[in-house]
Amino acid sequence: MVHKISEYSNEIKLLLYGIFIYLEMDIEIVKVLFYLMVMDTFLGIIKTIVLNNPFSFKKLALGFVSKLAVLLIPTALALMSKGLNYNFKWFVTIVMDLLIVSDGISIISNIIAIRTKKEVENFDAMTLILKSIRNRLVQLFKRLLITIDPKYHIEK
Repeated sequence: MVHKISEYSNEIKLLLYGIFIYLEMDIEIVKVLFYLMVMDTFLGIIKTIVLNNPFSFKKLALGFVSKLAVLLIPTALALMSKGLNYNFKWFVTIVMDLLIVSDGISIISNIIAIRTKKEVENFDAMTLILKSIRNRLVQLFKRLLITIDPKYHIEK
């Protein structure tokens, strides 16, 4: 399986670049976010070893897949932008910037934990970002609903 994936890595990379270009996402920002996610995962492994926490490849795989799933957030926003014919580019860029800062916080927390050999209180920036995005999209949905049914804002 791994051999097959590595055999087609250039094609997969080309497909992803094509998607990001079509969605008008800044590929350099996406790369930075991806590299930060890899660094955070690597430092998380080191932290786990230094703190003598139980390590499992299942947990590692799930963590990495969940980090990659984070890339779906700006991608989904960009797809919505295309589908609605809205200019969400600024929103997509802000979300990617927030995700970069979130991973930066996590990297710094991992380094502190490694240096002090003590767990650092986790700041769950990702959940805050996700809730904020969801709230903004719900507001957008309600505004769109009002254009379809002006009585909606009265009945809420």
